[in-house]
Order: sequence, then structure tokens, then C-alpha cells
Amino acid sequence: MAGQIIIIGRLGQVADATSAIAASTGHTVRHLARPEIDLAQPGLIARALDPVLQAAPPGSVLVNAAAYTDVNGAESEPELAQAINAVTPGIIAERCGQANIPLIHLSTDYVYDGRKGTPYLETDTVGPLGVYGRSKLAGDEAVQSSGARHVIMRTSAVFSGSGQNFLRTMLRLGSRQDQVRVVHDQRTCPTAAADIAAAIIAIAGQLTDDQSKTGIFNFCGDTPRSWAEFAADIFHTATRFGETPVRVEQISSAQFPSSASRPAYSVLDCGAIFRTFGISQPDYLKALNQNVAHALAAPGPEPR
Repeated sequence: MAGQIIIIGRLGQVADATSAIAASTGHTVRHLARPEIDLAQPGLIARALDPVLQAAPPGSVLVNAAAYTDVNGAESEPELAQAINAVTPGIIAERCGQANIPLIHLSTDYVYDGRKGTPYLETDTVGPLGVYGRSKLAGDEAVQSSGARHVIMRTSAVFSGSGQNFLRTMLRLGSRQDQVRVVHDQRTCPTAAADIAAAIIAIAGQLTDDQSKTGIFNFCGDTPRSWAEFAADIFHTATRFGETPVRVEQISSAQFPSSASRPAYSVLDCGAIFRTFGISQPDYLKALNQNVAHALAAPGPEPR
């Protein structure tokens, strides 16, 4: 039997996928989520987390898959974003360090300013453009300085066949209209939640055996896409399952006003995670096909 995977978060895309893959690979899974733990109240984190860490069997790893992810909302709720994304990860990491339990912490491509124009390395200068990115960067730095053995995984444009994400939003819009307008001057690498989860489980297995494996690692899908191209890929894939074609009108960021600035280019170089953990970039189109099929077969509640 593999060790225990302790997951902070329950209903998020990555938390859900990590739980499923962990269970299928022989791990026991322990979730921590509201109301048991509230990341918006940093002063109460230790009280909720310490008993779980103290009871964890040897070989356990904690995965922090929870965050404040509303990029626009963070601009109007900066204190909340800071508490959840910046302060709480530092506390979680400190408690993990004291319990000698490795931590895998999810981060984002939005810590970069998007001006580089070539894939970002983990060692490149950071420069987040908005509250969300700044809060996530502060969380990364808190984890790094905590003394805990950690892996910070920076990823991008997470999608899934369930939950609230760009893929399901596009399918919802496409079911109501034959054309959508999507930004074309922001380029990223869409990444399936299940692929992130598989990488997390692979890393967890190695962290318990090799204490030298620590630091920040990029991980994303293998195909750079603008958001408009991503939308077009979603609709093209959906036609294979009998859905009506939907046209994507490419627009500029200036034509789609937003309260938060986003990096124009946030493609990630994933060489380090392959060299350290043997994890390759996942096949974006294969993952897209699987997740579109899942979304259409079991659409569930509409995203808000």
C-alpha cells in the first residue's frame, strides 16, 4: 500500500482529479476542506491541520490544491486573495516542515509578466501584473522560506470536463449561440486537471524516497494556444461528438475589458520537471478530446 495523500481542497478540478488518481494507485486519501479548514482564516489553520499531520502514516505527502482563483475577483477582494493565496500557504508549509511531511503546492503562470516572448524557466524574473498573481507569488515565496521540503508546481489554463473552467464555459456558450468572441493576444498552455493530478502523484512517490528533490517546477500541456485558439479547439472537438459547429471571433484584450491585467505570453518551459522527476509534458489534444467527451456526456450543473 502506498502512503497517504492529504489534499487541502475537495471540490476543485485538481483536488478532485488527484483524489481519484491517488485512490486508483493504492494511496489512502485524506481531504481537508471547509468547514474543517478555512483558508480564509490563517489564524485557525494550525489547529485544523496539526492533528491530521500528526496522525499521518510514514510516507505521507500533503497537496495544497486550494486557492483563490478568481483573477478578476481578486482585484476587488485583495485581502481575501492575500489571506488564501499568500499567508495560508506559508502556515501550511511551516506545519508540514515541523511534521516532516513533504508539501506539493500548486502555483500559476500568472506570476510572470508575459513580456519574455519565449517559454519561461523557473529561474526567470517574476513580475505579476495583478492581485491574483502577486498573491500567488507571495505564497510561493512563503513556502520556499518555510523550511519544509516542498515542490511548487506552476501550471496554466487548467481545464476539466467537470467543475468551473474555460472548457465548460465555452461548451455552455456554444450550446446557446453559433459564435463567440475570445481574446487572441494572450498565449498560454492549456493543461488538463487529470494530467496535473497524475504529475502530483508521480512527484509524491519520489518525494518520500529522495529528499534532494525540492523547488519550483513548471508543468503544462505540450501545445501553446491563445485563448481564441483554445476555444476553437474545444468547438472543433465537440463536433466529433455531434455538436453544432461554433465560430470563434478573435478579439484583442482591449476589446474585452477586464479588471485584472493578464500576461500576454505565459508559455512554460517544462524541462526541469522532466530532468528531476521524469515527467513529460502531457498531450494537450488527447486530454482535450477526453475532457470534452466527459463534459458532453455528463454536463452537470452549469458553471456560474
